[in-house]
Amino acid sequence: MAENAKSWLYAFCGKKKVTPSYEVRNSGPKHRQRFLCEVRVPGYNYIGVGNSTSKKDSQSNAAKDFIQFLVRQGDVQANEIPDLQMPDSGGGEEDASRTEGGGEFKLSAPMAPVPGLREEGNVYHPIQREGRQMTYMERIQERKATEDAEDVDLTANIHGNWTIENSKSRLHMFLQTNKIKADYKYSAIGPDHNRQQLTGPHQRLHPCVST
Repeated sequence: MAENAKSWLYAFCGKKKVTPSYEVRNSGPKHRQRFLCEVRVPGYNYIGVGNSTSKKDSQSNAAKDFIQFLVRQGDVQANEIPDLQMPDSGGGEEDASRTEGGGEFKLSAPMAPVPGLREEGNVYHPIQREGRQMTYMERIQERKATEDAEDVDLTANIHGNWTIENSKSRLHMFLQTNKIKADYKYSAIGPDHNRQQLTGPHQRLHPCVST
């Protein structure tokens, strides 16, 4: 469908007096940059998703995904979108049966629902959560934020508000002020399948004797 997908979806939304909203963001490492696009249409609780190496193609792929959703919902007929149909090879009944049973899109009838999913056929299926939807990428970001929050010491006030960060900073300041050279000692504990690394400054301090 290429760029025609965006045009068709825009025309479809125009009949309903709504406008599709596209959101594109970068994904993947810098040396293999890709673009992830999400398209939303007011009145539909679904997010079309597409990705590609260019913004334009990612938007087209997202539009295709949303159009296929419309066909599965029965809002539009597959024959209204010629570009989604398999080409007629003129092979008679054999080719017709192959297209009907093994076509690439199989959009002549609604797809069977997958247990556990409210909408089928989209690997980037948004997660429903208390009235709002979270996309796959948003779920990853939330998980990372949760992991970062787990590192916060909520009981720091019990031991004088000392945390790993300010303790390390204060120790370095003390060593520099007193011109003390400390070496870090590395050690490992635990079995091979669950090895943990311990790191800490190693310095022998001589006791002070007052006279």
